[in-house]
Amino acid sequence: MKQRKRVLGAFIAVSALFAAACSDDEESTSTTAGTEETTPTEETTPTEETTPTEETTPTEETTPMDMGWMVNTDDCVDPDAANAPIEGTIKIGSAMPLTGGAAAAAFAPVKAGFEAYIDYANENGLLGDLTIEVAIEDDQYNAELTPGAVATQIDAGAHIFSGIIGSPNNAAVRDTLNQNCIPQLAALTGSPAWGDVVNYPWTTGQLAPYTVESQIYAAQIAELYPDGANVSLFHVNNEFGQVYVDAFNEIAGDYGITIVGEETIEATDSAPPTAQVTNIAASAPDVIMAVPLGAQCISFLTEVANAKAANSGWNPAVFLTNTCASSLILGASGAAADGLYTSSNGIDVVDPANAEIPAVAEYLAFMEARGEGEIAATAAAGWTTAEVTVAIIKQAMESPEGLTRASIINAARNFEYTPSLVVPGVVFKMQGEEDVYIAESLVVRQYDADTATFVDVGELITSFES
Repeated sequence: MKQRKRVLGAFIAVSALFAAACSDDEESTSTTAGTEETTPTEETTPTEETTPTEETTPTEETTPMDMGWMVNTDDCVDPDAANAPIEGTIKIGSAMPLTGGAAAAAFAPVKAGFEAYIDYANENGLLGDLTIEVAIEDDQYNAELTPGAVATQIDAGAHIFSGIIGSPNNAAVRDTLNQNCIPQLAALTGSPAWGDVVNYPWTTGQLAPYTVESQIYAAQIAELYPDGANVSLFHVNNEFGQVYVDAFNEIAGDYGITIVGEETIEATDSAPPTAQVTNIAASAPDVIMAVPLGAQCISFLTEVANAKAANSGWNPAVFLTNTCASSLILGASGAAADGLYTSSNGIDVVDPANAEIPAVAEYLAFMEARGEGEIAATAAAGWTTAEVTVAIIKQAMESPEGLTRASIINAARNFEYTPSLVVPGVVFKMQGEEDVYIAESLVVRQYDADTATFVDVGELITSFES
């Protein structure tokens, strides 16, 4: 039975969508807007209000924490460069899958949202006289291409990187960026590896760790099936999928869960997983825990619907990674997505019930003005990533050291901030080695295909916060 208590929706911290160019050539895009002297007003700043009662701008809401942790630049390839002042323009680099394969078809709107917020920040002078320039290279979700994409931007003078998509992709450049002491902020992946402050101090994540998400799902399954549940796993065959599976297997017994099967799909496979879902149906599990990638989310759900139709009486609960939980991609799945469980820590910006929230209204108006209203649900992940990045830069600018690469990573690791498009109660924060993940709060959500919106299942879970 669907549970109908509605909250402020389910835009995810990182999402998926199904529209991208179909070219095999690598692409790079750059956004630079001249800084204007206008100050964002309380009526026009899409990030100033998380709830209708708040009245602060995104940069004003940054809360610098005690600088108990500071990076050591002595081991940098060029310590002077790590501590050199950044003036006039700050260059942000990134790598995302913009062409080729299921991932590219899903994540292109994240790029649009990231660039939109950078334009907003420049137009409204959120960083004063400092202009933000962003360049996003296409790595096609191929970790072998990510190092070249990053090297191109380092050669072009990138001061920091932010929002690189994919666990293997971020891992492929982590050593290079840490050796060169270039901040690698907001990795758009929930791999727990981004919490290794000791060995990789220059790398931070943006999403709640997949280990946290898996445990939240296990707890919900136990609530649905108090006498125990048989669960089949379906996941993409890469680091992203394996982290989920390992985490879920580790804690399954604690929640009365028996794993009865495991099926995989390759990250580059765009064919429907018919055989895999047929195998899952053969064991008739109570639950399917699914971690597909990008557009694979749609084909997986379609195949599950077909299998349920072919196996009378079998109606498993489906738990789907929140990287699939865009109302747009689930909308493309139609009735096949109805009733599935996922999670989020953000507002569903396309739910009409949230339309009057000032931050949502202003965000949607900004995207509509750019002709990007149709991708606003998924683009919100990129918007939030850029918003957090700008807030970190501002905090670094206000530090005693001024704006440097070192002060940026120090700000990121001594940080507390409430983004404009998160649900009440969510606070993004890190504190050195004591709190290494910026986000650890989630709420379980259930998708309603009739309204193409999300409803909550219980309250926001904050118990994993450090």
